[in-house]
Amino acid sequence: MKKLFSTLFLATALVAHAAIPADVLTNLSSPDLAKRLAAETTLRKLAFEAGKPGADPANAQALEKDLLKLASDTSAPESSRLSALEQLPFLSSASSVQGLAALLADPVPLIRENARYALQNNPDPSASAPLLLALDKSDQPTWTLGLMDSLATRADASAIPAFASRLTSPNQAVASLAVQSLGSLGSKESLDALNKFLPNCPPAILPVAQSALVRCAIPLSKDPTGIWDRIVASVDKFLGKPSASETISALWPKAVNAAIRCEIFNALASIGDGSQAVPLVTELLAKQDTPGTREIIHLSVLSGNPALKDPVLAALPSLNEDARLAVHSALAQSSDSSLEGDLLALAAALDGSKRATAIELLGSCGTEKSVDFLLSEAAKKSPLTLPSASLALNRLKVDGLDQRLVDQAKGTPDQKTVTLLAFRNPEGTEALFLKLAAPDSPAEIRNIALTGIEAMGGYEAGAQLLRWIAATPAGSDSKPYIASFRKIAPQLKAEGKLWTSVFLPAYQSASPENRTALLYTIPALRCSESGATLVEWVRDPSMRQTAIDQLTTWSGFDAGKSLLAAAAVSDLDDPSREKLFKAATRLFFPNIKGKPHEKKAFANKVLAAAPEGPIRDAVQQAITDSKVGK
Repeated sequence: MKKLFSTLFLATALVAHAAIPADVLTNLSSPDLAKRLAAETTLRKLAFEAGKPGADPANAQALEKDLLKLASDTSAPESSRLSALEQLPFLSSASSVQGLAALLADPVPLIRENARYALQNNPDPSASAPLLLALDKSDQPTWTLGLMDSLATRADASAIPAFASRLTSPNQAVASLAVQSLGSLGSKESLDALNKFLPNCPPAILPVAQSALVRCAIPLSKDPTGIWDRIVASVDKFLGKPSASETISALWPKAVNAAIRCEIFNALASIGDGSQAVPLVTELLAKQDTPGTREIIHLSVLSGNPALKDPVLAALPSLNEDARLAVHSALAQSSDSSLEGDLLALAAALDGSKRATAIELLGSCGTEKSVDFLLSEAAKKSPLTLPSASLALNRLKVDGLDQRLVDQAKGTPDQKTVTLLAFRNPEGTEALFLKLAAPDSPAEIRNIALTGIEAMGGYEAGAQLLRWIAATPAGSDSKPYIASFRKIAPQLKAEGKLWTSVFLPAYQSASPENRTALLYTIPALRCSESGATLVEWVRDPSMRQTAIDQLTTWSGFDAGKSLLAAAAVSDLDDPSREKLFKAATRLFFPNIKGKPHEKKAFANKVLAAAPEGPIRDAVQQAITDSKVGK
């Protein structure tokens, strides 16, 4: 009752400002979840409208004042206070700093956190002071980290002493965040603090500290432009203090890992003409086992700076495999084919995944010089390098190559031309191959075109092959078409459509000889649709033996339904029924893919469907032998 009275009193007091409607204030603390959500949504909309560009500043000021008043009311429900605080980051100005500062000491943790976030995003410079004061008083690591994060986000130089004083904190998370924050602020004061800290930095945060030092020094490494900055630089030089770039260079021998070395290299390469990074490259070329060598060599070539790039290219023949690959990777990123010969030689000498990487790089920087090598790699059909060789052949950027290949294929195609066309697959390739593979083409050209179809043929190619098999003239050989169809059909993933839309019409219109030929394509068309058709054929005495011969060769677990349906045909003779049940029992043995529980369920169906006698006994024995019931 006391809380309800306080809420009503606050609502009455705030109505006079008309910034927050009275019903919204009341419903923010409503026990009705729907009302509370609606009130919170309305409050967000009010804050959005008041804070968007072009809105009346007076509305924003009034809403900010009311939100702060609600957030500061300790007698209001916590959910109402939080709802108000969540909107303040979008409206905060200097006028709310004092009120938010007071909330940093609120006994409710969520209120403190939201007040911190509101101050963090307050654009007024005065918002940093309360955060610094709270940080000075904080004795809780989590709260300390939150306040430090807010000050780092504000990027206020006044926080540098606070960060510097926490570099030696026994709490590793606090020390690490202090290091990172100083690195991000990037001032001379930060650099001095980090330099003093590094010699005694704990090993656990040394990588973070070294990275922070590099980031901090980069902005200071540029030549000073202001009079005062030039005076300070001259005094530092006179006193023997290292410059920012010298500080970065001095860190190189102490770098703890490859990532830090790369940061140091990038920093020095970005200063002036990049000459300060040259000694690093020279050192790495001499000692190729140094961690980070491959990455920095890659960056040197990628930079395009002759001072960094040329020494690497000159040393290319003497580099190890990894370093040479790094160089060619950088050249490939720039589509630079000037050293294609070295890459070809490297690819031929490598094995495994490195060979595949080198082959793939040829796709970005290769010319016609690479064609024969890539074709020979593709012909090997190695699972490891075939994808890379295929991709490289497809990506080769050779002016006019596709048109030349098409013209050659239309004239006197050879195996190389057709294979290249299949890998590159310019528009119209499938139609061209189908034309060359037509029954009226010369046998040599037809066979070459079929190899191209096998490499990249799609649905239309599969459909056309079935039609050609069905229409093969008497005395002609349909075996090449059958072989090609059986190779491409599984990759089309369209067995059902090919069966119903192409195979069945073609089978109906085919001669008896060609019907027999079409049967050889069924292994590539195994699906529920073809299974249902074969069951219908089992019911037809004239087609029965053909259908049984086809069904009993199926070895996929999904053939089970069709086999049982065929075995249930009433007028089957005993040998045919036994043959179908025997094929069904093979499906629940371990060598057939399928989930154990599904195999067990199928085995029970087979047993239930088996007639009493030898067939049922054989099924029971198969269940025992396959251990499917265990």
